[in-house]
Amino acid sequence: MLTFETAAVQGVSGIVEKLSGLPFKQIKHKVNTIDAQPSNEMGGILVMVTGALLVDEEQRPMNYTQIFQLLPDQGSFYVFNDMFKLIYGD
Repeated sequence: MLTFETAAVQGVSGIVEKLSGLPFKQIKHKVNTIDAQPSNEMGGILVMVTGALLVDEEQRPMNYTQIFQLLPDQGSFYVFNDMFKLIYGD
């Protein structure tokens, strides 16, 4: 499941459709912090990222936070939950 701002989308096709439909042509990411910790007994990992985005030709970066849970699957990981939020402020 992906929550982008207030819209929740579930399933691979729904998530791809949501991300493909965003009105941005170019996005540059600047990661400020990454924190991770174990999330369950099966070896999951909870990750929190903070940073800034520069969208298209915009000169002012937008701050964001993203939290996602990785679960193990046959020697690899997949994203089980993903929450993304822009941080609006002065």
